[in-house]
Amino acid sequence: MITGLLCVAGAAALLGIMPTMQKQLLMNGLSIYSLLFFTNLTTNIVCLLLINLKKRSLKIRKGQLLQCVLMGIFGQLLTGVLLNSSYLFLPVGTTMMLNFLYPSIVCIIMGTLFKEGFTRLQFAAIGVSVLGMVFLTGAGGEMPVIGVVLAVASAFTYSGYLIANEKGPANELPIEVKLLYITIPGSIIYFLLSVTTNTFTIPQGAPEWVMLIVGSGLFSAGGFFLMLYGVSRLGASTASFVSMLEPVISVVFATVWFRDPVTVGITVGGILVIMSILLITVDGQRKSSLSVV
Repeated sequence: MITGLLCVAGAAALLGIMPTMQKQLLMNGLSIYSLLFFTNLTTNIVCLLLINLKKRSLKIRKGQLLQCVLMGIFGQLLTGVLLNSSYLFLPVGTTMMLNFLYPSIVCIIMGTLFKEGFTRLQFAAIGVSVLGMVFLTGAGGEMPVIGVVLAVASAFTYSGYLIANEKGPANELPIEVKLLYITIPGSIIYFLLSVTTNTFTIPQGAPEWVMLIVGSGLFSAGGFFLMLYGVSRLGASTASFVSMLEPVISVVFATVWFRDPVTVGITVGGILVIMSILLITVDGQRKSSLSVV
């Protein structure tokens, strides 16, 4: 129990700090495509090391490969570009709070497209999250529209990624094998985009290399694997409660690092978004307990 809690809390900390490191690298002149290429490349290397250590097979069926490639391009790759682009217009904390609208978006998609319907708690969560977005964006008056659109779009693409992650033949693959095949298309495309757009850049100096490899690459890969291990020890419901530390850590760390101003709107909006995540989590826990009974 304690090990699981520490793993999920550690994952939330790594993934919460990572956006600040990525924005700092962008501010220092690293291009978005180069940043995401090196981040993905680090994840590829970590996956290969784990596959070799665990002696996993890289065999994959056509259906599994197709699912992984599509998830990599339309989920992982597109989400990365949208999210990192929004850092150029919005404070990291605000961007992450808008991105964390994804639990409510998943509910809407599952309730409409997949005909699962809505519970009262889900309706409440969706309403609270929309209200939170209004406060975060100042009803369109305080935040650059392009930044808000990019951040919210990243929540939609990530929602699609999560839904696809629950369904399909790729779920039969070991986590490290699945993640490798998901991230390889991104690594290739990010590199090609950086070269063809003449924006391929590398960090200047040892501190930036450390920030890139550790703060972006290893924090991303480490956070993902810690979260998966924590979920296996705690269960998804308990882990999801603990993982709500991530947006809080993102806001606090970015505020301290960049000295971003914390307005009443950002504070109230952030609290409302976290409340919506809490409502979604409680609803999921209730469904799980009912299915067991």
